[in-house]
Amino acid sequence: MLLFLAVIFFIAHHRTGANRTRLNPVATATNVPIAASGAAHPAVTPATASAPNPDFQKRPYPVSYESPQMQWTSADGLDTNVIRQLAHNPLEYDRMVRENPRLLKRQLVYLKETAAAVFEKAKLTHASVQELTLPGMDGQEFQFEIVQSDSNGSSRHGMFSGHLAGNLQSMVTMAFQDGREAFTVISPQENIFIEGEPREPGQVIVKAFDPNTYGTGPQGGGDDFIKTQPANN
Repeated sequence: MLLFLAVIFFIAHHRTGANRTRLNPVATATNVPIAASGAAHPAVTPATASAPNPDFQKRPYPVSYESPQMQWTSADGLDTNVIRQLAHNPLEYDRMVRENPRLLKRQLVYLKETAAAVFEKAKLTHASVQELTLPGMDGQEFQFEIVQSDSNGSSRHGMFSGHLAGNLQSMVTMAFQDGREAFTVISPQENIFIEGEPREPGQVIVKAFDPNTYGTGPQGGGDDFIKTQPANN
């Protein structure tokens, strides 16, 4: 329940491998490493917390894996140089760095078709959406069978819960608002512990986490997450 509430909280306030093809590997980030620079990232203060990150890029890395519905980048999302390009501002950078010890992997995924687009198509044909496809790591995809929904057919926002198709012992929660979406996928039997957090519209940062250290929600979630998002979104 706490994970589900965290997913909902992310989206509600975030306004400011089958059929996959292997592409050319992505080069690592070119920013100067912290160790090489001889200094840590500047301390975050109230005056600098929401300041734009000059290293931020909306689409920072090329695609390494691709399916009909999504594209995976292979940049190491735990690398502080990569985080510099993923983070919107210093506060988000610090949150992601603090979260690193609790993660096994972090990866940026581009969505060719968002949940909002799926529901928009369904509205045109008066069909009901019973499943959604969610990204895992390195070309992996999960079929999410929706059991409970409060979207009322809306293509702008919705919150859902259910399980992986064919796996009643798993738990999946998902929420979307416009082009942004967040989710959790948990299946202890299959050792699947995945969380997705929104970045830019049509982009998800997918995280594989260690349940023994990650706790019941994202490190630095809630208010920290809100403050890290661009104010003009």
